[in-house]
Amino acid sequence: MTQDFQTPSDEAFAVESEAYNEEGVDLTLIRWMLSLSLEERLQVLQDNVNAIQMMRREITIR
Repeated sequence: MTQDFQTPSDEAFAVESEAYNEEGVDLTLIRWMLSLSLEERLQVLQDNVNAIQMMRREITIR
């Protein structure tokens, strides 16, 4: 059984190359965060803090 591999199109390659900088940083996440209002950014960050605190509580309970 042979498998056909598709090479990415020029457009797909351009999108992929714009997603990361030369140091490997995911620019899509930065662009997404900058697209949010200040209040939305704070809410995202607070949700992350809450999730980390919940995980820490779960670890100490066990």
